[in-house]
Amino acid sequence: MNAVVPITNPKLVGLEPRWAPFRGVSLVFENPADDAFFRALHAGLAARDRDPLIAERYLRLLPPKTHHVTVWDGVNDGKMKDVVPEYRAAWERFLQTIPTTSFPDELFREVRDSELLSCPDWNLRLHFAQIENWSDVSLVARLAPADDVSAANLDRLRTCRDALSEAFGRKFGVRPHPDYAPHVTLGYFANAGLAATAAGDVARWDAVFRETLQGRNLTFRRVHLSAFSDMTSFGTDPG
Repeated sequence: MNAVVPITNPKLVGLEPRWAPFRGVSLVFENPADDAFFRALHAGLAARDRDPLIAERYLRLLPPKTHHVTVWDGVNDGKMKDVVPEYRAAWERFLQTIPTTSFPDELFREVRDSELLSCPDWNLRLHFAQIENWSDVSLVARLAPADDVSAANLDRLRTCRDALSEAFGRKFGVRPHPDYAPHVTLGYFANAGLAATAAGDVARWDAVFRETLQGRNLTFRRVHLSAFSDMTSFGTDPG
């Protein structure tokens, strides 16, 4: 049966799953070590490995070790068409070096100058908000501030994110989505048609994970620069 399921999601090339090459750079939060939130999330996902959302809607889960919260998206294979001609060749050369821990100043000066990276402690406590189907492409666990201090810190982070997006976009022509919603991507659907039929399953997962993750928070302090070659591969900037 798997052989006749069409795969139209560009992040997937096989239902095993096999992940399509997709190179790029992002700013991501450093995950807290041995975190109770992630442990509970991973246990809950492992218990659903034969769930209809996977067996019938063909959601393909990402490996737990890849779970993270992205802060800002830079250039990737999907955005190369938007890069201004002056820098397109340089970005293509950089993408060809991934996996890498070398980020040349010519391309990353604005990123390195951003408060997103330089802030020593964002002190951002997030809790589970909702399981959501995003555009019939991916399934995510959306997160929300756990207290007033974190809400204020998230507002400040959004302001810094907007400033970086403006500076980066002015130079390279590439900007991330303007609205920032912290989330953990759990997996990708094989195709939009199957994903569009998954509303009942998504609601059921939402109820399960509301209970599973109740009372658990994620605390994020630092942001780092990450290069990836597909949806399961992330590297960090050592500097």
